[in-house]
Amino acid sequence: MRWSVVFFLSLTMSVGAQQAAPAKQQALPPGVPAPQHKSSFDAERLQADEAFVHGKHAQALPLYEDLCEQDQTIALFAERHGILLLEKAETTQDAKEQGELQTQGIAELDRAQKLGDNSPLLVQTLYNASKTQAGAAVGAPMGMLPLTVGYTHAGSAAAQPLYAQAEQAFSQQNFAAAAPLFVKAAEADPQWYNAALNAGDSYFRAKDFKSAGAWFAKAVAIDPNRETAYRYWGDALWASGDKMGAKGKFVDAIIAEPFTGGTWSKLAQWAGATKTPFIVVRVHRPEFTTPGGQLKVDAALEKETGDGHASWLVYERVRVQHGAPTPGQLIMAGASTANGEFTPKGYVHTLEEEMAALNAMLDDVQKKVAAGTVTEAKMEPGIRAMLELRKNGFLEPFVMLNFHDAGLRHGYPAYRAAHRDVLVKYLNQVVAVGVVQPAAK
Repeated sequence: MRWSVVFFLSLTMSVGAQQAAPAKQQALPPGVPAPQHKSSFDAERLQADEAFVHGKHAQALPLYEDLCEQDQTIALFAERHGILLLEKAETTQDAKEQGELQTQGIAELDRAQKLGDNSPLLVQTLYNASKTQAGAAVGAPMGMLPLTVGYTHAGSAAAQPLYAQAEQAFSQQNFAAAAPLFVKAAEADPQWYNAALNAGDSYFRAKDFKSAGAWFAKAVAIDPNRETAYRYWGDALWASGDKMGAKGKFVDAIIAEPFTGGTWSKLAQWAGATKTPFIVVRVHRPEFTTPGGQLKVDAALEKETGDGHASWLVYERVRVQHGAPTPGQLIMAGASTANGEFTPKGYVHTLEEEMAALNAMLDDVQKKVAAGTVTEAKMEPGIRAMLELRKNGFLEPFVMLNFHDAGLRHGYPAYRAAHRDVLVKYLNQVVAVGVVQPAAK
């Protein structure tokens, strides 16, 4: 209940007029046609903004459709058009039309992002949209995680009316009434993640943290690979005074769904509040290209200068031997099912490939250290950090959580299933190290 499109739409109502200011004239992005403004463009822009800011979204949608036809260079138009399309999809009964609206909405939000829009509203709405069947199908070639039961199960016919009553009470902030209604919905359909989740959320808001935790645990049991219940559970534990318990749930949230900023930001907030170091190792992998299928060698990598940077050439050669055309794979070829289960065709960047290349590079650096041509004092910080991670057995989880291009993301669910314990240790012993002391009695 805490992260809906409707919630974020309400946030825009206080800032919409400021956002709608005309954009400065810039060079056109590649493939974007030049604006063709009608004489009514400025008046229509103001009318659309007025309708959007005051919640008249049925009026705003056709206006933004027309504005986007006239001018495809303004990110705010694309963002609002996409949000309104997704909002309309929520109230559309026809499954085919709903899917089309969702696909169009996601495409508009993606276009807004390519135009430079990375507002919290857009990022969260894109994430929410990716958890629909249309969004999962669109995102699958980019390595988006497939939908799990927590996203796909819609609730039984017996549970739906109880859930609707609970939502109404929740929207009125009557959490004491909402909680038992969500519980009844969850009891009517024990496999419905959202019913258990929102029972816990209602108890949390009513400050019954013990009951909240019990229902968040039920949601986790239904779907351990959806992050939301872990994150909410962490909030409840924090509010109850169990700071280390909260950290554990925020770690679990990252492991469930690491490719969204919301899970990482929770652990970062925890670290800030507890004065715990929050360390995300940064590694700069040089760019490379393969014109004609052959590695184009960067002159900067042909001579060692004492910092180990030239050893990246070893990395690049291994990657190219595996068929990599560039360092990061943005998209995979293949086909996806409606829930985002993707079957790739052709080259896929795998963890095995990445580890082979990194280990070859790090071995080369260590040989140079032994020979005296690379020194610890001058060594690139990222290389030094990876040597330490490798020594402690954490290089693989580091790669999976930080080098997540399309191919690596595609392989993440299988890695998580086999190495959850290693991911937990990595996040606790490398990213957010430290133990919170209990409060003095």
